[in-house]
Amino acid sequence: MSAPSALVIASGADPGEVRRAEPADLVICADGGLDVALAADRRVDLVVGDLDSVSPTALDRAAAAGIAIERHRVDKDESDLELALATAIDREATVVVVHLAVGGRLDHQLANLLVLASPRWARADLSAVVGRDRVWVVRDRRVLPLDRGAHVALHSIGGPAEGVRTRGLRFDLHDERLEAMVARGIANEVAVAGPEIEVGSGVLLAISSPTR
Repeated sequence: MSAPSALVIASGADPGEVRRAEPADLVICADGGLDVALAADRRVDLVVGDLDSVSPTALDRAAAAGIAIERHRVDKDESDLELALATAIDREATVVVVHLAVGGRLDHQLANLLVLASPRWARADLSAVVGRDRVWVVRDRRVLPLDRGAHVALHSIGGPAEGVRTRGLRFDLHDERLEAMVARGIANEVAVAGPEIEVGSGVLLAISSPTR
């Protein structure tokens, strides 16, 4: 039996990428992500958030279709994305793919990427799609579904990552330390399809962006 999976759709995500996403056991929309899901013709199980960015038309369609809607206060302490991720984890999803906003406010973009690395979701394999960019949270060990020649960058989040080992990159790392807030890991590429990343302690964001 495959691991329970969840698809989380944030406001401003690319409808085309959402349409191409793999099927999931649970589909959660964070606020205006409902508009994206409907535009992409995706099944939706739940909408969560303060509902300040979703359109009234989308909410009416969701209510008519019997989709569960979980409204939170506007002055809440968590972002809509955090609420959606917490719901996915509470429902025991162990594979979670998040579709994040493309463009928009820089502070929101940064917050969403940092939120992905939170220890609150540590028991799930978490990845994200940001337009044409792909992001994977790496704890312990992870194989990235990337082909030879793809760009990949490794960023330590929340503190140093110790014992970092890679296999299949042009510049492999061998039991090394990656500090947070430095750019050492930004320019690497896949030498062998399906590169493997291992972390002794800490957490990395592996990011693959399109290259010319």
